[in-house]
Amino acid sequence: MMHSLPRTILHVDMDAFFASIEQRDTPAYRGKPVIVGAQPGHRGVVSAASYEARRFGVHSAMPINEAFARCKNGIFVRPRMDAYVEESHQIMRIFEAFSPRVEQVSVDEAFIDLAGTQRLLGTPRTVAERICSRIREERHLTASIGIAPNKFLAKVASDMHKPNGITEVPHDPRQIVQWLAPLPVGRIWGVGKKTQDVFARAGVRTIGDLQGLSPTLLQEKLGSSGPFFHQLAHGIDDRSVGNDDAAQSISREHTFERDTVDRGEWGRVLLALARDVAHTARAGGVKGHTVALAYRGADFARHTRRRTLSDATDLAKTICDTARELMDEAFPHGVKLRLIGVGITGFHDDGQLDLFADQKPDAAWQKSESAMDRIYAKFGDTAIRFGGEVGAPMLRDRDLRPRKAQPSGDRRRPESGEAP
Repeated sequence: MMHSLPRTILHVDMDAFFASIEQRDTPAYRGKPVIVGAQPGHRGVVSAASYEARRFGVHSAMPINEAFARCKNGIFVRPRMDAYVEESHQIMRIFEAFSPRVEQVSVDEAFIDLAGTQRLLGTPRTVAERICSRIREERHLTASIGIAPNKFLAKVASDMHKPNGITEVPHDPRQIVQWLAPLPVGRIWGVGKKTQDVFARAGVRTIGDLQGLSPTLLQEKLGSSGPFFHQLAHGIDDRSVGNDDAAQSISREHTFERDTVDRGEWGRVLLALARDVAHTARAGGVKGHTVALAYRGADFARHTRRRTLSDATDLAKTICDTARELMDEAFPHGVKLRLIGVGITGFHDDGQLDLFADQKPDAAWQKSESAMDRIYAKFGDTAIRFGGEVGAPMLRDRDLRPRKAQPSGDRRRPESGEAP
């Protein structure tokens, strides 16, 4: 059965967000294949590709040199994450004019719950059209919107008619099952390549194929996620829209020019990353209880290690020291790294006054790093660096920060890259 309460939820997904901003801000790029990411000849991946570049088979997360091989006439642009995040803030303000229930899930997408707004704003399609119109007129960008009775269906729908499309899902449970049936099983949250391979061996290639399997069989094959996939295959998703249970993270990562065994270089890069993460946390007035270390080896496999702290932190020194401890535990000598990253999660709001702040062991560091923040604000974020950063590369390819975690089971991030 579907959720007993009638709901209408929009999923708004900006079209080729990073690349579209570059085309908007540089008229010479318009109508041309724009690829945001690393420069050809260097290590790194595509962060976003314009629709002109996608015609050549270029897509996000593709190695940058493969993108160059496919699209030699492409315009390769380094990411400007500060510009993208600021643009995201402007767009979220537009969403908040239509509903108090807005859940931002990444820099370029959000869910909007329209409960109680129809008498004031009109039909859901009217609202979607008005949102698209405001984005186009005020921000000179486009978005695609899915309209559905729940988050899963709205997200699937927003991808149906890109770019600049609006797709409305039926509300009747039987029609929903029929609407989902012909779609590839990879459209379901959490069904990545490995799970698709498991399904393919069982003859399951579409959501309709999955609908015919029992929850018990799926649990035997896939464990606890099996019944969850069965529910989604039938369009059942009772999660609410809101920020109450949305885990947040701030993260930063760096891809080395060459795989390296130099632990000194790892440490210098970690300190630079930790400095940026801490600066962002303080700017947002939050502290993280958990430090995460992410890394890729020469085999491209991605790994993450985490440690929860007794006290939440927004200090680069604490974040870096913890990440280095995780690094020392994780890597034997001689291992080569391709990428390293650091982040914090488990946010604690720092708005409450701490009467004993000056008596804490890290009080001096807190004052020191706060002073650095004032220097960044006046002279830019490259004006001053920790001594331990000397020799580290200038790290400008920022990840999305801060970021809401994906809804449970959704591991795909088409535009914004990966984070620890």
